Amino acid sequence: MIAFITLLLILFVFYNRYRAYYEDEKTDTYISKNIDILNNNLNFEKRYALSLSLFISQNQIIKKALHVNDQPMALKEIAKFTNEIEKSAGISNIEIQVHTKDLEAFARNWDNSNYLGVKLGGFRKGLVKVKKTKEPFVSIELGKRLNIKAISPIFDEEHEFMGSVEIIMNFKNVEKRLKKFDLKMMPLLDKKFIDVAIDLRKNKQIDKYFLVEKEYSKELYDKLLNNSDLFKNDKFYYKIDKKIIVLVPMLSVGIQDVGLIVLCMNAKHNNDYTQPSIDVAEQINRYEFSNSRREVIIK
Repeated sequence: MIAFITLLLILFVFYNRYRAYYEDEKTDTYISKNIDILNNNLNFEKRYALSLSLFISQNQIIKKALHVNDQPMALKEIAKFTNEIEKSAGISNIEIQVHTKDLEAFARNWDNSNYLGVKLGGFRKGLVKVKKTKEPFVSIELGKRLNIKAISPIFDEEHEFMGSVEIIMNFKNVEKRLKKFDLKMMPLLDKKFIDVAIDLRKNKQIDKYFLVEKEYSKELYDKLLNNSDLFKNDKFYYKIDKKIIVLVPMLSVGIQDVGLIVLCMNAKHNNDYTQPSIDVAEQINRYEFSNSRREVIIK
């Protein structure tokens, strides 16, 4: 009898350990798949920005404006693009900038200040890369802000480099798509880069991070603010108020750990999971994801 009870106790202990291990495995799989959704949507947004920059780089009026140094001509053509995009796709968060071959600001659709001729090569690594390689490039890049930037070179008829065009997009479109999966995201910039990202200085802070977006989820912000100790730990995920919080390290061009993407999901999950139908095959050579480190690497 004693041996039978002992055996039952041993089996009960092993069962509980297996159940706990199984639940942990299910949770890890659930979180990893949600991180995949984040990754896929970031790459989808990058691909869209890149396609726009490639299209505009072929525009003959933009090329002529650069050639004859006519800024108003370029601004008028840029306005046509933004109006058409908003009408056809309902997207209004696109900024367009044209640069000279010397990496100076030439035309912007969001800035009415006297920026003409401002040198950008000193802190814009993506621009330097495009001028050097003469190839288009898309990334999450640190500048006066932190956002998605797609840059394509502009060539004249002799295929000489004459400048570049840049599509700049914030994370709002990604956030909207993530809501369909009951996910929330919040990009954060490490404060050690705030001297570069000067446009974010007045944004709210959590621990050592600045919010990248001025519009944000107050619910998620309050959760992070009330549990700021999680920024000092090194766990895969955190459970807070029936939610799971994942801190995904974010890298910019040539910079390690420029900040974080906070990903928030429901703690209760369903095993029946369907991947989003976003084709990111064209972006594979620009993107890597380490399952072991849960790290988004943006090239």
